[in-house]
Amino acid sequence: MWLKLLIIGAILYGLYRLTGGRILPKSGSGSSAKAKGKDPVESGEELVECSKCSTYVVKREAILFKGKYYCSAECLPSKH
Repeated sequence: MWLKLLIIGAILYGLYRLTGGRILPKSGSGSSAKAKGKDPVESGEELVECSKCSTYVVKREAILFKGKYYCSAECLPSKH
């Protein structure tokens, strides 16, 4: 009896590992969870261009400094 349960458990675990853990749907499938990990253009998020390096970043993640957008703190103008 216990041996059968152990074998069935091992088979189920093997199937789980083979599918990469994608057997069960992920919980919390709200609109923000759907948008996460997708292309910002497909999810309807606005992109802005970094004033220094010309990289496009999502507006909500960009740094606004003196009316210009920057992709990171490294691109911010120096304080000399």
